[in-house]
Amino acid sequence: MKYFTFLLALLCVFNSTGQLQRTLFNDNWEFQIKQTDPVTIVSLPHTPKLEPLVMTSQFVGHVVYRKRFDYKLQKGRQLLIHFEGAMHTAKVVLNGQEVGTHVGGYLPFQFDLTSAIKDSSNLLEVYLDNTEDVSIPPGKPLKDLDFYYHAGIYRNVWLEEMGGVQIQDPYFYTENVSKVNATTTAKVRLTFELKYQPDLVINPVVVLAKLGNTSFTLNNDAFIDSTNVITYSGTLQFKNPALWSPSNPNLTDLNIYVINAGDTIARQEIKVGIRKTELKTDGFYLNGTKLFLRGTNRHQEYPYVGYALPDNAQWRDAYLIKQAGFNFVRLSHYPQAPAFYAACDALGIIVMDAIAGWQHFGPPPFEQRCKDDLREMIRRDRNHPSVVFWENSINETQMPESFMVEMNEIAKGLLKGQGFTAGWTDHPSYDLFIPARQHAQAPNYWTQYKNNSRPLFIAEYGDWEYYAQNAGLNQTQFSDLKTSERNSRHLRGASEQALLQQAYNFQEASNSNRRGPNTIGEANWVCFDYNRGYSPDLEASGIYDITRLPKYAVDFYKSQQKLDIKHPVLYIASRWNTASSLNVTVYSNCPQVALYLNDSLIAKKVATPSPASDQLAHPPYFFEIKMYQPGKLTAIAYDSKQEPLTSTIVKTPGKPVQITLVLDTLQYGIDTTKADLIFVRAKLLDANGTVVPTSEYNVIFSVLAQDAGLMSPSIQPLEAGIASALLRTEAPQTEISIKVNLPLLGLSDQLIWKP
Repeated sequence: MKYFTFLLALLCVFNSTGQLQRTLFNDNWEFQIKQTDPVTIVSLPHTPKLEPLVMTSQFVGHVVYRKRFDYKLQKGRQLLIHFEGAMHTAKVVLNGQEVGTHVGGYLPFQFDLTSAIKDSSNLLEVYLDNTEDVSIPPGKPLKDLDFYYHAGIYRNVWLEEMGGVQIQDPYFYTENVSKVNATTTAKVRLTFELKYQPDLVINPVVVLAKLGNTSFTLNNDAFIDSTNVITYSGTLQFKNPALWSPSNPNLTDLNIYVINAGDTIARQEIKVGIRKTELKTDGFYLNGTKLFLRGTNRHQEYPYVGYALPDNAQWRDAYLIKQAGFNFVRLSHYPQAPAFYAACDALGIIVMDAIAGWQHFGPPPFEQRCKDDLREMIRRDRNHPSVVFWENSINETQMPESFMVEMNEIAKGLLKGQGFTAGWTDHPSYDLFIPARQHAQAPNYWTQYKNNSRPLFIAEYGDWEYYAQNAGLNQTQFSDLKTSERNSRHLRGASEQALLQQAYNFQEASNSNRRGPNTIGEANWVCFDYNRGYSPDLEASGIYDITRLPKYAVDFYKSQQKLDIKHPVLYIASRWNTASSLNVTVYSNCPQVALYLNDSLIAKKVATPSPASDQLAHPPYFFEIKMYQPGKLTAIAYDSKQEPLTSTIVKTPGKPVQITLVLDTLQYGIDTTKADLIFVRAKLLDANGTVVPTSEYNVIFSVLAQDAGLMSPSIQPLEAGIASALLRTEAPQTEISIKVNLPLLGLSDQLIWKP
């Protein structure tokens, strides 16, 4: 029996009296670590313990969250609670009745509250345990792990009300994109399952799926089977669709409605994109065009709060990745928050999703949990047009062959010919081989890869090979280099020389990556500095520091973007003081650059490649200055016709005379509907407004607000002239007053934010 409806049914959908509700459930939770501890009232996302900027250990233990609430559930409705993530084993109890347990901290889970809910005075309890367990991915003991897994309900929680059916595992994908007589045609397909509650669903249902302004006809093959699950599917073919790509991330609303007796009893809203992906030995193709993947790796950690990032903070991270000139991000080494994928969809960043794991294959049931995680991850993320690659290999871990084969079978069965599997081991089950440069013999194995059965993607580069004195595994090579000359791990407050060396390391490695005929792309290690379990200091090879401020390497990557004459790239990588190099580096994607010192021309140059830049789209410019003079460096960029496109100036810093506060919200403002995290920058300036790049002083932050407070210590050091505090807001409706004082210099500033 088949049921379907068309666009006209929308009138009854929007006017139905029993529309479904999805309610954010983040506010007013009671929190305790020990039963003897006082109860604190918190909002989500939440971390049980604020950590220091540089961690030597993390909170490990048991915690409990409680939520008291009223909820009048209509007769014939179901109420589900949906957790986007909680670390890492959870037991959920409602009014004394256990409603479910879940193992694994990186993926969502939901439980049915219907049988235990009351109209008033409900008590929901969530018991969490993030103690070490070698059988739960990633499983490796924290003292040996390359990252931390932070405790708490660290992502959003939702209440979802529906009327007798659940829409399960919707999958929207593009079956084909083709050009016929210069007209682009696309064929898309939607499949999903409905899980019925037979006692709540009396009449046969009708299903409507609407893509933009176009409706689907959705069919089912049977009404109810023994599992109370029914599958629906439908296809749509249309002309001249707006395709999704990094340069044009076109998204469309997909709405699924399930209607019973004129009432909408379930609905699902998804942002989707139409695109065609192909993986060939000579490269990756998107919508028929070859695209080199220029990318980075991202850990989801923030300073002080660990994993507890509100949605806006997730979007800001994605924005910084895009602003650095990347079209790709590898999620290392676990599934990340839904908001981050949504941001990648909207901004145009191709994603490599990854199961949790690093250098550890645990005892049973570890293997089965990996398989379960893979299924959950793919079902959660496969509708995102940004997610193209699926790392179903446990990173840097020896795995049984049977495990690799089955993991690929699971992935390909769920993906239905869409997307590509990726593994760090060169096994035929994987569509894509993703080694890091440190995983094979030096030098340049990526240029000598002969296996034409699959392409190669450099998953990590720019950090380890230089830190370990080599470009591969030969530990004695380049032993004559000083640490500052080879290391890629430098904090933002390091010397200008050190930061230039870091940028050069990324440049040289990126250049050599492109010599591999099978290399379809690359991802540097790493985007943001982060804390690691096995080392008592920050992993500082990020091109941004842990507070999301850029280093010179960001300028290099920005310069590799295709030239847009409306937004040309031009940066002088110098502080221009007595410690500065006289060989001045300028990053630009323009064909010519001139450099001036105090308005006197040093040189005007065309882009000239070197052995370390001959594969790059835009080699850096280098200008030799004979003698240091304080003042200003001015760079002017020109197009191929000698017409100036843009200019930039770097001035010699003078004495500090002022300090100024900035809310670093990027383009997203402060969220006035739910929690947000914003870095507050205190910049030490001279009389000309130039940052004085000293790390000599501490500043004191203070906040006066009803709905905001500092997550970081109030006393913060200046690092290269900028001190950063972390502000958390709770849907503020009144003004926030922020002050900073530098007592030793008698400087202060105040910033007032108003909604």
